Amino acid sequence: MLINATSPRIAILCRAFASNFIKMGIFCEMNLFKPSDGAYHPGQVVSGKIKYAVDEPMEFDKITTSLKGNGYVIIRVRHGNNRRNRTYRSNEVYVDRDIIIQDTKVEVPVGCYEIDFSFTLPMELPSSLNIRTFYGRYNITCRIIYYIRIKFERPGFFAFNKHFKKEITVISGGVPKLSREPVIYGDTKKVMSICSCKTSNINIKATILNSVIPLGGKIILNYEVENKSNVLVKSVETKLVEIHTFKAAGYSNVKIEKDIPDTDCKTSAVNCGDTQRMPVEINVLSDIHSLANATIVLRDYFVRIVVQLPIPHINAVLDVPVQIGAIDSESTAGAAFQPISDDNVPSIDPPPSYWEAMGETKKEDDDITDDENDNDKGK
Repeated sequence: MLINATSPRIAILCRAFASNFIKMGIFCEMNLFKPSDGAYHPGQVVSGKIKYAVDEPMEFDKITTSLKGNGYVIIRVRHGNNRRNRTYRSNEVYVDRDIIIQDTKVEVPVGCYEIDFSFTLPMELPSSLNIRTFYGRYNITCRIIYYIRIKFERPGFFAFNKHFKKEITVISGGVPKLSREPVIYGDTKKVMSICSCKTSNINIKATILNSVIPLGGKIILNYEVENKSNVLVKSVETKLVEIHTFKAAGYSNVKIEKDIPDTDCKTSAVNCGDTQRMPVEINVLSDIHSLANATIVLRDYFVRIVVQLPIPHINAVLDVPVQIGAIDSESTAGAAFQPISDDNVPSIDPPPSYWEAMGETKKEDDDITDDENDNDKGK
């Protein structure tokens, strides 16, 4: 249907729309009082100051500051044979807290204004995450984001609400789920000799001293490979493996594995009838940590012991689970959950970005949305 742009009514509406759009003179700067490492942990206080200015008298129905945390996963599945590609997605909310600064219609004069905010993070949260990857026929996008937001609601049909947000980084180890005492893992692989119908075995045993590893800590274990077969073991390899499990509604779980660089080690061969015993120590980088408390994604770690066999035999593999970055609720909770106060501010944010200063929330991709309508909260 064509619209007559010369219609007097249409012209009036267009002028009103353009006037409100151009005169949206709100400018905002957000400063956070951050921990020294720049990341927040569950239970900590997120506080700071919001400074905003208006360059002309402006009416507001409501002003709200918020702490938001949500996640989403999108799995795009590529099909062959001229079949249509499919997309599956899920999202969830981890924290949604509002503080209403103003709840009545008020005309704000030209000037600069300042608001203090303070929110306490819940005790159980997943860590911040930003993954985009191609894996086989899958194109996967997964984000877990947290941010402080201020929202200005304006009266009138053509008056747009305005919101500004600043992301924060959250690192959460979760509750320790593995043992902190020595644990023994083992497996036996049956090996069929080519020259004999007799079945022989290769036994793998690993003892890990502590399965819960702090950030930047060290994994210590001892393994034993007993070659009770007629097949030469070429070598034994150990390495740290990271596994992401993505879960989207309507589709089966997708697991992606990758080896952590600089954690692999190979030994010499194990002759028939011999036993190899070796200690293993793996230093864990501080940016490696398990991810729990989310439904859409998990991140787990294993020390993988690979007994390498000659073709046509299949290698024997033993995975030893570890939980990295878990918080000790008894001995380290006080240090990990120490609130940040104005009296002891480790660092303050740099000047605002262009998008914040100019009154814009930058949309990094089409899949990131903000809840412009608070009535839709929780949907």
